[in-house]
Formats: sequence, structure tokens, C-alpha cells
Amino acid sequence: MTWILLATGILAWAWLLVALTVAFVNHGRVRRMVETRRWLPYALFARYRFMGALGGALAKLRVPSAVRQREIIEAHQAISLADMEQLRDIVAEMDDLPTIKKGKEALGLKTMFGMSTFPWHKKPSPFTHAMQYPPYLIPGVPARPFYEAAEFEWAQVLEREYPSIKKELNQVLSESGTGFKGYMSEANFRHQGWNTFNFFFYGKKFEENCERCPETTRILESLPRFEKDHIMFSSLNPHARIPPHVGPMNGILRGHLGLVVPPGCFIRVGPDERTWEEGKMMVFDDSFEHEVWNHSDFVRIVLFMNFWHPCFADREIPVLERFRAAYERGPLSRVHADNQAAKRAHDLEVRVPQKAQVA
Repeated sequence: MTWILLATGILAWAWLLVALTVAFVNHGRVRRMVETRRWLPYALFARYRFMGALGGALAKLRVPSAVRQREIIEAHQAISLADMEQLRDIVAEMDDLPTIKKGKEALGLKTMFGMSTFPWHKKPSPFTHAMQYPPYLIPGVPARPFYEAAEFEWAQVLEREYPSIKKELNQVLSESGTGFKGYMSEANFRHQGWNTFNFFFYGKKFEENCERCPETTRILESLPRFEKDHIMFSSLNPHARIPPHVGPMNGILRGHLGLVVPPGCFIRVGPDERTWEEGKMMVFDDSFEHEVWNHSDFVRIVLFMNFWHPCFADREIPVLERFRAAYERGPLSRVHADNQAAKRAHDLEVRVPQKAQVA
């Protein structure tokens, strides 16, 4: 009995020590002290590897939550110092971009280092909003939930090309939705009723899907300021909902071309709510909290794509692209990329309104 009590006490104290260590490592003040230009690679490397080692130990003890998150744990364990040094170097480059300098001045910042711990969403400015809280905010991008499609040349091209895109979607749907897969989030969570047909993800081209929709692919690749991060047909089943969430960073605008839009489908971005229209573009900033509903009896499908924000000059885009690539070397992004590449069944309900079946 004494040994049992002793072992229980040791485990309790060990668990408390681990909890305190995790809290210390993640504390905002501590992170601000170490996430400087000099120390950022070492701080992130140590933090990710520590979380990976802790998760691995819990998985070996068969703790259910750790066992379920094995892919995320392994991604933390795989982080290299070189990855984090590359991120540091790109952030240093971004500090010198004119658009970002303007944003830093408005927020009273001297550098982007430590930005992940800065309470910018609580600081009123033209570049911040209380409902905009991505994991990483780029200073200098106007904080605006929705944009008008008429503001963008690429949006007008997509609206003109709607018949060709819709025709290829109909062909995919006629083949029982083959190529669609159930959507998995960055946190390794399967959203029931949300299915995607990927064209590009984190810059990788899904060749088979692109070959099945050659016109759609050609149109997308011809567009100015096109960002190949997450491009897909995105479907939401009848009476399904995508709960509130935010994108990983601002500086990129999300475009939706309505393809199959039954009455009763809505999206909220920040404080504003809108619906789609078939053949028309919707443009919004997904770094704002947003959620989606389909209250209808039919599937809703949009062409889902990204474009660099017009506030950036063309010469700034290559630096931003390098930042995006370095940022996506993080553990959750690695898991997200693997999930999108993996073969997975879909639960797409192909039934569409009669009028939507016309190419």
C-alpha cells in the first residue's frame, strides 16, 4: 500500500511539473523574451521538440488523447533547426517591406519578431479588428471582412468563365463525386458533411484532379496574384455546418465562385453575414472568424481559391510566398498537408437542385 501511495505521489508531482513547464514555455511574456531575431529559431525548435517528446511519452503510456494525435506528435518531433532558421530569415526580410513598415508604425511596433504574442486584436487601427485573430498577423493589411468582386480583375474573369467551370464540376458529380474527399482540419479533425476536390494545396498540384478539369485548371493558373495554397471545389452537405474558425494568416483574400447554391446557405465573416449566388464571386478575408451553414435539402458547392491582397506591391509578393512556404514547415501545417494528400472517402451528397444541373 505504501508503494502505491508513493508511486501515485511521484506521478502527481511529475504531472504537475510537466503542466507548469508547458505553461511556462507558452506564457506570452516568456515567448516575447525569446522570440527575438537572434533566438527565434532556437525557441521554436526547443518548444516544438519538447511538445513532441511530451506527446510521445504520453502516447507510450497509452493516454487516449495522445494516441489519437500521433501524427501531430510525430510532426513536432520532425521539426529541424534549419526549418526554424529559414523562418527567422524570411521574417527579417518581411520587416523591410513597405506595406509591413506602414502597419508596424500604426501598431507601434519596431519589428515583426514577437508578433505571435502581441495583443494586436485589442489595439484599434485600420489593420486590426476584434474578430480577426489568425495565428499569424501581417501588419499593414486593411482589416475588412468582405470585398466587392468588381474590385478585382481576376474575379471578373472567373465570373465570365463560370459556364466552363460548372460544366467540369457537373462531370465530376456525374461520376459519383470521385476525387472528392472528407475535409480534415489543421488540428486533424474531420468536419462531417464538408468535402473537397483539391486542385492545389500548399503549392502542390493534384495532377489527377487537374487533368479531369483542364479548363478550370487553365483558368486558375492564368489569373494574376493567384496563390496556390488551398484551391478546390468545396462542398457542404444539406443541413451541415462549418463551425467558427480562422485562417492561418492575413494578407490573402479568399474567393468563392458560387457553383451550386440552393436557398438557405449562408456565411458569416466577422460581424457580417452573406449568401452566395451562382456564377458570382464572393471575396472575403478568412483571417476573420467565419462560419458556414447549409440549411437547405441540397448540397452547396463553390470553387474555393486564394489571391494575394492588393495592398501588396508586386515586388513584395515573392517575399510573402517564401514566408508562406517557411510558415508551412510548422508541425500542424505538415499534418494538414499529409491529410490533404491522403486517400480518404467522402460523404458528399451529390443531389443538387434541378436548375443547378444545367451546365
